[in-house]
Amino acid sequence: MKYTSKKMPESVVELEAVLSHQEFLDFYQPVFNHALEHVELKGFRPGTAPKDLAEKAVDKEKVFHEAASEAVRNTLKKIMQENDWQFIDQPNIEISETNPQADIGLKFKATLSVFPEVKLGNYQKITKRILKDEKEVSVDDEEIKKSIDYVLNSRAKLTRVNREAKKGDVADIHFSGFVDGPVRSSPPEGSSGPRLRAGATSNGMDGGINGHDQFILGEGKFIPGFEDNIIGHKEKDKFDFSVNFPEDYWKEDLKNKKVDFKVEVHGVFERQLPELNDEFVKGIGKFENVESFRKNVREGLLREKKSKEKERIRLKILEEVIKDSEIELPKIMVERTLDNMVEEYKHYSQKLNKIKQEDEADLKKRLEERAKNSVSTNLVLYQISKEQNLEPASGEVEKGVNDFLNHSRLSGQPADKIDPGQLYDYIYGELKNKKVFEYLESLK
Repeated sequence: MKYTSKKMPESVVELEAVLSHQEFLDFYQPVFNHALEHVELKGFRPGTAPKDLAEKAVDKEKVFHEAASEAVRNTLKKIMQENDWQFIDQPNIEISETNPQADIGLKFKATLSVFPEVKLGNYQKITKRILKDEKEVSVDDEEIKKSIDYVLNSRAKLTRVNREAKKGDVADIHFSGFVDGPVRSSPPEGSSGPRLRAGATSNGMDGGINGHDQFILGEGKFIPGFEDNIIGHKEKDKFDFSVNFPEDYWKEDLKNKKVDFKVEVHGVFERQLPELNDEFVKGIGKFENVESFRKNVREGLLREKKSKEKERIRLKILEEVIKDSEIELPKIMVERTLDNMVEEYKHYSQKLNKIKQEDEADLKKRLEERAKNSVSTNLVLYQISKEQNLEPASGEVEKGVNDFLNHSRLSGQPADKIDPGQLYDYIYGELKNKKVFEYLESLK
């Protein structure tokens, strides 16, 4: 067997291989003999027909294709092992010639997508430099107060009142928005309204300002001016007002636009916060007293801050290592990652029922760089684990799989619908990446 190969961009290899007549005959003859043994001719039991008649009855084209497929598969396997290649997609095969007179039993061309070669930069030096910039985190009393206030607010008692709404009350309203005439499309029934809220990244005017919402007045979650117009109105009030959308509003076609609103108040509720005492904290968790609750809040905030700082450092290390490395991204890897991102985005937007469905081509264009970065990140982590021989033990993977399945059962997810092979690969990959980061962080 002879072959030539040529490396192409995006981790593609073009290959041309030639098997001699005898080499191909080693694949062809067993397939032909098998077909010969199973020829069925009227008047003869299988395998008892005269050889000349049986040979004429064999479907030689079918035999050739079966033998050629096996020959190509076997040849590619040998070439792959010889070059230490790992295929990441089905090869594109083109059989171009057979010529016994020229001792060509089979000649074929193949286009192969192979796992790319990753030439890492000095990731150890980069890591040591970045780890020096890791910040010491702490939690102050104001942060603890805000977290406790959030807990108290989430458990506030609401009492419907027959008076004008004021700051701190909960207002339950129905609203409709108009810009140069009524907004045409409205949100699905039952959806409620962050569509107007400051800094919103979901639905906008195009998704319909025609909905229902319940919110705390004065928190400033809506665009400036909206909540001020609700204050002073009571249940069953119907009124109109206009609000100018800000210059930096996220939706281009609404920047600096004047929007007319029609609002009906369905209810005004006074909020009564619970008292922060030992009895209250015992009712929300395993706390002995207020002090143990505060301590728990502090520890939780500190863990969260440390986790965020660690994540920031890890992302910075990867970013710098990628810049300092030579990585030829395989097109097929980027495409698959991009397709997964698009599907996840679609699922997320449909689940929330608030994000406008984007044209798939536009969505792919927007997510392409993120997909490339994701592939680059995975390749860098893979290469470091390979160079440092960082592999999780089989017992670790099994424990990870069992923990995942147990958690799925406890959360009510159908564990029997999880693909075991995919789950094993996922846990294995997560544990291997964890070992890579632990190794890098040990370089400090």
